[in-house]
Amino acid sequence: MESKFYQIDEVAKITEISKRTIRYYEFMGLLAPARSDASYRLYTKENIDEIIEIRNLKINFGMNLEQVKRYLGLKKTITEILEGKTKDKRVIAEAEKKIKELQKLAEEREAVLKKIKNNCQNYLEQLKIQAEQLEKK
Repeated sequence: MESKFYQIDEVAKITEISKRTIRYYEFMGLLAPARSDASYRLYTKENIDEIIEIRNLKINFGMNLEQVKRYLGLKKTITEILEGKTKDKRVIAEAEKKIKELQKLAEEREAVLKKIKNNCQNYLEQLKIQAEQLEKK
């Protein structure tokens, strides 16, 4: 089965990420598109998924690009371990340590988000009461 390739204009439209940002992600080593004979970047569906994942990690999880890079590197390492390509016990132990750190970070952010959610709920209730009192006047 032949892969479909997309040029950067198409990728920018699909992902709603600017071409400049996509090129910067490549510069940072976050993705590696193929190149045509004329040296044009050629993106696969997998590259598009990677770009969307980067955007989601930045926006939804609040990661900066260095954190995204470390996370994606960890993800690659885990894939290599699970596929049997990496059998070094030190690499496996380091991956476990990083996963636990990431879990702790996620739990901390989850707690902050829960507090924000509760505050929003309280504000909505207070605003509803305020609106009802204004209607009575």
